[in-house]
Amino acid sequence: MDDNSRPVSITVLSALLAFTALGTALFWALFFSGKIDATETEQDDAFEKAFPVADSWMIACSLLASINLPRMNRKGLLAGAAAASALIFLGCMDILYSVENGKYFPITADRAQMLVIHLWTVSLGSWATAVLYKHRDLF
Repeated sequence: MDDNSRPVSITVLSALLAFTALGTALFWALFFSGKIDATETEQDDAFEKAFPVADSWMIACSLLASINLPRMNRKGLLAGAAAASALIFLGCMDILYSVENGKYFPITADRAQMLVIHLWTVSLGSWATAVLYKHRDLF
């Protein structure tokens, strides 16, 4: 399929998945090198450290999708669906933990950033699911 017949939403999705994967990988590199502190308590730290393997799965699926979606092949569709599902799951886990532990309020710059990231993951995963379902017959 040439670039002119590929839906723009597939191209945008590919770019957003790559951006999200690379941003997540950068976060973990900075977190484990001690350059950033993303936790307020020991409980938060333990919760955060439970995510690298699941985030790595999301990163791998997102990168595989970002490479294959522009080619409009089935690998892109499958990897995109897996990435979308992982994003929704990870976002929901973060949101539930944050709500149960009062992490959004009172709002601070760090907490606002965390909320944006959580909403980004759930929104991107949901939008990716909708885009891939809409265009599933093109793969």
